[in-house]
Amino acid sequence: MSVRSVFVKIHLYLSLFLGAIFLVVGITGSVIVFDDALDEMINPELFTVSDYGDGHRKSMSEILASAKMAYPYKPAALIYPPKEKESVSLVLFKTPKEQCEAGMPKCCGGFDWFQVMVNPYTAEVLGKRDRNTYGVDRAHLIKTIYELHSSLLLKGTGRTIVGLSGIAWLIVILSGIYLWWPRNGKFKRALKLKHDGNSVRFNLDLHRVSGIYTAIILVVVTFTGVYLIFPEYIKPVVKVFSPLEKTPKDLTSKLTLQEAKAITIEDAVKIANRTFPNAVLSHISLPIDAEDMYKVYKRQEGEVRKTKGQTAIWIDQYSGKVLYVKDPLKVSSGQSFINWQLPLHNGEALGMTGRLMIFASGIVTVILMITGTILWLKKKRRKALKSTIQGKENGK
Repeated sequence: MSVRSVFVKIHLYLSLFLGAIFLVVGITGSVIVFDDALDEMINPELFTVSDYGDGHRKSMSEILASAKMAYPYKPAALIYPPKEKESVSLVLFKTPKEQCEAGMPKCCGGFDWFQVMVNPYTAEVLGKRDRNTYGVDRAHLIKTIYELHSSLLLKGTGRTIVGLSGIAWLIVILSGIYLWWPRNGKFKRALKLKHDGNSVRFNLDLHRVSGIYTAIILVVVTFTGVYLIFPEYIKPVVKVFSPLEKTPKDLTSKLTLQEAKAITIEDAVKIANRTFPNAVLSHISLPIDAEDMYKVYKRQEGEVRKTKGQTAIWIDQYSGKVLYVKDPLKVSSGQSFINWQLPLHNGEALGMTGRLMIFASGIVTVILMITGTILWLKKKRRKALKSTIQGKENGK
């Protein structure tokens, strides 16, 4: 068997066995590229402010106090200030699961999350959502699509399946590049979609051309997706070539007699602003116990992430002392590589252009699966027809 025949079989059988997963992940990936915007569009009553009160925003402490009325027995974990004038403030609460879910990220596998939307001008609670609930209703649709994309709604097991399927999809893409590569050197011809009225030829050209033009995007989005599921296997490899940032594990707030009262959210933000005065506030992680800290996240100009800042300041909740600082603009090449993975995967690293490219990659995955299946079925029918004809001839 020739090398080309081996690649043909690998390309074909991986696509046939895992095609349904490729389709689901591709389609849902195209949707969640714009997850926040879609969520706000289909749930305007939750995310759009109509009452501006006296025109002045309430303090984050007031927002938090109001949000706690929605979940009085759950600890508040995160608070997001409004992004635009008409946007809401978001407060997230979390409770530890009785048992951490295997295969899930620590933030998701170990906690149940609850979301509260608050009018930043009146501190009125506009709505709340259980982020652990799936459904096709408006309130839970985007979350469900996101989980379908990342875990097929099968939690830890599903994430592993998606990750392994991603590795298989990388093999399919790379084998496809090998099979496309023109052996006669006529690259210009191989890059054209021909319209000669032959449906089989058209399907083959559409399959090849759509795949080769988006191959680099498909490789990047697939590799980054595999990393997001299996970082524990990729980070050690990166670490061989460049050191990675490691947050100290012994960071805690220390209660003393002189500082028996915790500082406010506003105090924590002011301290963070002194550390990074030109960075924009992204969100604040709140202390959930006596030893926990404030973690203020900001975004500096030049950060690869556009939606959420990676600049972080750990602050003692009692003394206000800065315990640790994470500056994504001053990291090793290895850590920079790690920091690029999520923004490349969802496209935000390149702004709207990047998001549209990722959106297109999901659509192309659908085209590749459909055209590939048509080609396989037609080839199968031709073989069956040829076998039937030979059988009749042999029987004469």
